[in-house]
Amino acid sequence: MKVLLLTIFFCVTLGNAAAQAAPAGNAPAVSRHTRSKKSSSGVLRTECVEAAGLCVNVPATWQRLGNIFDDLGFVVVEPRPGVESAEWPQITVAAIDVSSKKANGVTPSLDSLIEMAVTPDGSYAVSETQRRTRLLLNGANAEILRVKLHDDASGQDALKDAIEEVALIEGDDGIFYSLALRCSPQDLARLDPVFLKVANSWRLKPPAAPPEPQSEPAQDPDKK
Repeated sequence: MKVLLLTIFFCVTLGNAAAQAAPAGNAPAVSRHTRSKKSSSGVLRTECVEAAGLCVNVPATWQRLGNIFDDLGFVVVEPRPGVESAEWPQITVAAIDVSSKKANGVTPSLDSLIEMAVTPDGSYAVSETQRRTRLLLNGANAEILRVKLHDDASGQDALKDAIEEVALIEGDDGIFYSLALRCSPQDLARLDPVFLKVANSWRLKPPAAPPEPQSEPAQDPDKK
């Protein structure tokens, strides 16, 4: 199963995955275990990047493959019986630390990060940008980029004509969050609304409170 190329570019080229993302002030707490709930598009469940406190809702029928980027990301896929797993639609979620890319103490902007990804000498010289949108996702500044991939020069890339749609969300202290969909063009009309629901569901949960120290039981003064 291939991980999304644009997500790899953000996580590897722009900076290492964040050791810990800054928690949101009033973000609701979410259990570390997945939870399901009804929505107009069906049953959803919560999946989290525990080390970053980043949680999203994903379709309950999609399977989580495991963690990536040193446990600062994960991949979920939509199983397709009779289809090679490399062609299954997938959503990648990751936290990215770009603090090392600061210039004169200023963190790179959303625009500059997107430009780095799509310029001819960047990672997407063999792609076509189809849409780029600036918006707010759950109150945070974000951009959604949609690109169409083509075969690489070697002809060995199995991603011919795949679509990647990436929501890059601005966090605090040089932390960004990447939520990305990869699918075939034929699946885009069906999965684009699903991806937007996932992107709009992103939130940060506060760090777990440290356990309270246990007091020693009082001793009976009559006992010796």
